[in-house]
Amino acid sequence: MFSQLLGERYQVVQVLSQGIFCQTYIAQDIYSSDCSTCVVKHFLPSNKCPIPVEIRRRLFIRETEALKKLGNYNLVPNLLTHFEDNLEFYLVQEFIDGHPLSVELPLGKRWLEREVFQLLVEVLEILNFVHSHGLIHRDVKPSNILRRKQDHRLVLIDFGAVKPIWNQLVRDFISPEQNTTIAIGTPGYMPHEQERGKPRPNSDIYALGMIGIQALTGVHPTQLPEDRHTGEIIWQHLTQVSAELASVLNKMVHYHFKDRYQSAQEALLALLPLASLYASTRGEIFDSTSIFKFAPPTLPPEADTHLISGENKISPLLLDEQTSKFTIPETLLSPTNFYQTTQNDEGLQIQNPSFRQSDNQDFENDSQIRNTTITIFLKRPALLIGLVLGAISGVILMVVSYWSVQMVAPTPKVQDLQLHKHVSP
Repeated sequence: MFSQLLGERYQVVQVLSQGIFCQTYIAQDIYSSDCSTCVVKHFLPSNKCPIPVEIRRRLFIRETEALKKLGNYNLVPNLLTHFEDNLEFYLVQEFIDGHPLSVELPLGKRWLEREVFQLLVEVLEILNFVHSHGLIHRDVKPSNILRRKQDHRLVLIDFGAVKPIWNQLVRDFISPEQNTTIAIGTPGYMPHEQERGKPRPNSDIYALGMIGIQALTGVHPTQLPEDRHTGEIIWQHLTQVSAELASVLNKMVHYHFKDRYQSAQEALLALLPLASLYASTRGEIFDSTSIFKFAPPTLPPEADTHLISGENKISPLLLDEQTSKFTIPETLLSPTNFYQTTQNDEGLQIQNPSFRQSDNQDFENDSQIRNTTITIFLKRPALLIGLVLGAISGVILMVVSYWSVQMVAPTPKVQDLQLHKHVSP
């Protein structure tokens, strides 16, 4: 294999995985100027998946069409090309330089709540994008989430098991008995309906919730006890966790899919109130404010989704120990345009970092990315705002009333009753 050129161009240098439906390699493009590294996936290899070549070709075309929907979204590997070689089918994807999240989750290690919060938001962002294009990942687990070296962003990899292809394969070639034994997924992260070969979008949400619980408890999902009557995961006794975060995680991992969040967007909205919770519970480092940065995400022009929109890069949800700032994606907010605004010390300030001299050092490494900083103070001048709104409403009411009276009973015209003398000729 290592001496063979795939497609007369790609030299295999490492075998990443070998499964029934896909074999994955790290390869080098010998015809590129810098002999660039890429990932080559051997789709439905004939020696392991005895399916007629015409059927494999048809499924391969559907696979590439599904992956092309992800476009150039920078949090999943980009599909570079695809080709057929000697009646075998190959996908070539971008190589992500980084380490799998499993490296950060050794048994016994417990993450802080705010770190789990950051993990959930980042991956839910990706899942929302994937699900909005009709795809289900089916194998969300720590080893399929990479932390990219260049910017420490989380990237979701291994999209070789998307639902449309699997449904076609099951319907045409796999009996129900076989389907129960080779269901795609990983024990511990795979919900009940996926084990039965009937995954749903919130099957991916279940898997992410299990990763979050693993991070909080330091216990692998397969070692967590279950309620023998309901099948629900029992885990809160293994760690100290806020009721708010525990509630979100419990809903993500409910046994029955109908009891879970029905979309990644719904789960993101449930996490939104928790941002201020973590911002206000970090001891001396925190002051009375919670600072959030927002930047629009990058989507392909053809993307049709109601949650993710924009044309620039997403700023990751980073938690800076020194600046005490959360960076959360724009999708947690309604589509509102924020402008530079300043009120008094008890008010709401909306500023751009480029206008604040004191923040130059904090943002010097991100000078090429324009973000908007929203400072939310805990004190709100509700009374003052109410008085101002009341006064404005009163003026408007008076103007409307005066205008209405003029329309109904206009001022009568006074006729000139002056007597005019007629001069005889």
